[in-house]
Order: sequence, then structure tokens, then C-alpha cells
Amino acid sequence: MLKKIFIYIAAAIAGIYILFAIFFLTKREEGELCKGVEISISDGGYGALSADNVKKIIAEKGINLKGKPMEEINCATIEKLIAQIPVVEECQCYKTHKGYIGVSIDCKIPILQAYDVGGREFFIDKNGSVIDGIHNVMYLPVASGFVTRTMAPKELLEIALFLKENRFWNEQIEQIYFTEKKDIILVPRIGNHIVEVGKIDNLGKKLDKLQKFYERGLNSVGWNKYKKINVEFDKQVICTKRD
Repeated sequence: MLKKIFIYIAAAIAGIYILFAIFFLTKREEGELCKGVEISISDGGYGALSADNVKKIIAEKGINLKGKPMEEINCATIEKLIAQIPVVEECQCYKTHKGYIGVSIDCKIPILQAYDVGGREFFIDKNGSVIDGIHNVMYLPVASGFVTRTMAPKELLEIALFLKENRFWNEQIEQIYFTEKKDIILVPRIGNHIVEVGKIDNLGKKLDKLQKFYERGLNSVGWNKYKKINVEFDKQVICTKRD
């Protein structure tokens, strides 16, 4: 019984504290002017978006925050505006106790670089979303050939996620080429050969077969003996010797 009384008292105190905090912060906000905007951006170091870009976009929409009464600022409106920027994955906007508007932005992180059939560059993220305007890109596998942006959430995402989750192949594969029939040709970093994969079906199984061939075959005969290695067919590795 005594334990229950203590629980009720603790709950009552917590409720009073919350109500007091809400009342105190609301009263403090009344008449307080915004001192400015504090922006933090997480973009994996790719330079997808800068704080100046965000401030410019807000200003272009006629939203002037500095000097405006805090109670008149709608954080949800700002979040909605910033969420429309193509490289933004998530945005949170809030009022700080120091009188600033805080904006925290998570950008989409590219996992694959691609060039479409017209040679136009784009990137995709872990959800298969297309990203444009990325700078300072470090190493990423590159897809080219008969590539279209409509392939982003399908073939491109599937192979990008496979490489991202498999350390050996992520380090080994440098380029991914799609033929007109959507057959895949891989260009490894090590070895003077190309790998014909065929369709993307059973990609993991095909590359697992190739890895075993690397370990048991090429390590013995040399990595430059063949110009083509085909792993398209089940239980077969077909090699074409160099002339």
C-alpha cells in the first residue's frame, strides 16, 4: 500500500513539473524575438547541402526568421519546406531555449554512382531514391551502359545493396555495365578481365561461385590468363583465354 502511495505521489509531481515547464516555456516565448537560425547537416561528407543553401531557400520563400517573434514561427512549415529539397531525407525544426530556430537535416547518402544512356550523372541512396547535385564523392561503384533512372529502385538498388553489404565484392568491383538486354558485365579492380553475369537474378549465388573460382583457380593460373569469365549459368564458370 505504501509503495502505491509513493508511485502516485511521484506521478503527480512529474505531471506538475511537465505542466510548469510548458507554462514557463510558453510565457518565455511570448514577446521573445528570434535571434537567428542554427543549422546542422549530416551528409556523410559529400557536400550535398550547405547551411547557406538552406538559409537561402528559406529566405526565397519569404520566411524571415531573425527578429520575428518566436510565437509566430511555425516549425512545421519550415520542416515541410526543407523536406522538398531533393537531397534531404529527414528534417527536424525546433525552437531553442536561447532564442534560436534549430534545424537538423539528414541528407540522403549515395551508395552508387550512375550514368544514364545520355551520359548524365546521378546517384542512388539505400532506398533507391535518385540524388542529383552531389559533390566531393569518394569511391563508389559506377554503373553505366544502357542505364535509366527508372532502374534506380530495381536493378541498380539491388546490385548496390549487394555490394554495400559484401565487403569482398564492394572492394573488388569497380564498374557495372548494363547491356541493352539488361545483362550485367562487371569490371573488377584486380585482374585484367571482365565478368559476364547475365541477368541480375541470383546475383549473390553467381558471385559466390566466382569467388570460389578466384580462390581455387585464378590464384593458381594467374589473374591475367583470361579476358572473360562467365558465371551466368548454373554450376558453370566459362572462361575465355586471352589471345
